[in-house]
Amino acid sequence: MSNLEIIASLCSMLDEAQKIIRIQSEMLSAHGIETYDGKLETKRENVLSSIESELGC
Repeated sequence: MSNLEIIASLCSMLDEAQKIIRIQSEMLSAHGIETYDGKLETKRENVLSSIESELGC
């Protein structure tokens, strides 16, 4: 597998993980489940925003 193929595969996996994280977040929110201090939700949004802006995923 070439470096380009590896990078493409990793981007694909990252995109799929991002979709799963968003769906899980929506499910938790739909049931009113959140952390006590909100730090996890903030970190999650920061990571997802970073992924979108850095990689354009």
